[in-house]
Amino acid sequence: MTENNGPLLGKHYWGLLVLFLAVFLVAGDFTAFSPALPSIANTFSVEITTVHWVVNSYSLSYGVLIVTAGRLADIYGRKHIFIAGVVVFAVFSIIGGLASHIWVLLISRAFMGLGGALIWSAILGMAYNLLPTEKAGLAGGFMLASLGLATSCGPVIGGFLSEYISWRWILFINFPMALITAFLCWCRYPAEKLSRVKEGIDYSGVITLSISLFLFLLAMDLLTQNIFNIVLFSVILSISLFLILLFFWVERKNGRDALIPIELMNNRSFMTAGLSVFLVAIAFFASLVYVPLLLIKIYQYTALQAGVALLPMMVASGVFALLSGFLYEKVGKKVLICIGALGMSLGLFWLANLGGRDNYFQFVPGLLLVGIGLGIYSPTIVTAAVTVVDPTESSLAGAIIYMFRFIGGALGLGINATILATAPNLEVGIRWVFTVDAFVTLIGFVVSLLYCRISPGPVFRR
Repeated sequence: MTENNGPLLGKHYWGLLVLFLAVFLVAGDFTAFSPALPSIANTFSVEITTVHWVVNSYSLSYGVLIVTAGRLADIYGRKHIFIAGVVVFAVFSIIGGLASHIWVLLISRAFMGLGGALIWSAILGMAYNLLPTEKAGLAGGFMLASLGLATSCGPVIGGFLSEYISWRWILFINFPMALITAFLCWCRYPAEKLSRVKEGIDYSGVITLSISLFLFLLAMDLLTQNIFNIVLFSVILSISLFLILLFFWVERKNGRDALIPIELMNNRSFMTAGLSVFLVAIAFFASLVYVPLLLIKIYQYTALQAGVALLPMMVASGVFALLSGFLYEKVGKKVLICIGALGMSLGLFWLANLGGRDNYFQFVPGLLLVGIGLGIYSPTIVTAAVTVVDPTESSLAGAIIYMFRFIGGALGLGINATILATAPNLEVGIRWVFTVDAFVTLIGFVVSLLYCRISPGPVFRR
């Protein structure tokens, strides 16, 4: 935080505007694609299981690189990395929007994930360093409110563009917004002082983790093909598992420079929190992808109607994320974490058991449960994780939790695609997906329940 404890000045308001635009750019883009996936599948004449990679390529790139992006921001300055991320995001938005082949779009989305990681890793530090110390609560509330608004508007904007113009405009509109954001950041955002950073970049960890996760998803994708090659599947899956083991060996060898430093890897409390996030992440990803798909393909909703249909979940998530801050000390961290995880699990069970021709209002309780649970769980588990590590590692710990979340969501969607491909029809497949994901989220609840404690100190046992 800045040392000036006076009233907010013009530079502060300009800085907040830059951060708001950046949050809207990244978070809005991610959720905007949820009602657009069927339209993308039609454009490229591919199966819906292939279109999953529009979300997965972005999520994997973002998840794996968020920690490294944070280190780069510390080394080269948050403002410079922020602008670099915005430029990368903008350029590959145009390339993806002009794509004539699905693989061009998927590669563009992967690079957009890189841009998103650079932007978000810088935002987290920029928000709290922009305002005076006494305004720390305002910074946190502003970020939550911006994130809630962006994620709520994303599906509606994406649905509108897909329905009345083209899904490609979800990407095209990023370009002018990115240019404005980069320009304002360069001209109006306050200068910052660079701190001396001793840790290096764990390139070997990033490479082994990225390749291993990509190969795992590729193996899952092979299971969805009409002609299944057991030998190829076994080879790819074996290499993936070998690289995962190699990743953990590399991490221990790299010490403090590792993607997950040895101190955090040996911190049972922190790693348990990470496991909980990894398991629970699929609840949001599955709801975001499969509820619009179900409504469009089975209930004949338009893309805009499907985007609007997600509003109960999105709005509830944003509102309860803000409320969780007030409940944090009064109710207790463990209670909030467990209620959030259980709520998401129950919401998925509700959605899984809807059948026949249920009207939309029967979806609403399930969407509300997922949204309320997500809003309560996400900010609380991040706070819980960073309180069990050394204060000097809190930013790194927060970034690693984001990594667990996006990797868990991406891998979950990869497995979901396999489930969908083996189902007798799309409707049954989506309900199978919701059921499996509900049980996975329930395991995340059990992990939180067993390893949490209610004391006002750190949430997870060391």
